Amino acid sequence: MKIDDVQIKKMHHRDGPDTERAAAHKVARRVKGRRLQVLSALFSLRQGGTSEDISTCSGLSILSVRPRLTELQEMNLIVDSLARSKNTWGNSEIVWKITEEGEKIVREL
Repeated sequence: MKIDDVQIKKMHHRDGPDTERAAAHKVARRVKGRRLQVLSALFSLRQGGTSEDISTCSGLSILSVRPRLTELQEMNLIVDSLARSKNTWGNSEIVWKITEEGEKIVREL
């Protein structure tokens, strides 16, 4: 999977209603840009960051950030640092780190 590949079937439930499928198709056009925003934000957080940190740094909603983190992890552009940090609500979150391949993509922007 490349940074600009979008798998529509993963963006909605198998038997989801027509409105859910339509929303997935609409959002798909913005996914690449959001992935790059999330990756760039993580790059700027030199020590790594949680989804909440990345949301704050990028200015994106946490609801846009979390799915992009999963996609970026599947692309091996970010990894779980195995560290955890408490978020605003006191819950533990993964601290993500950008990989060398992820850094390469950001530097090429």
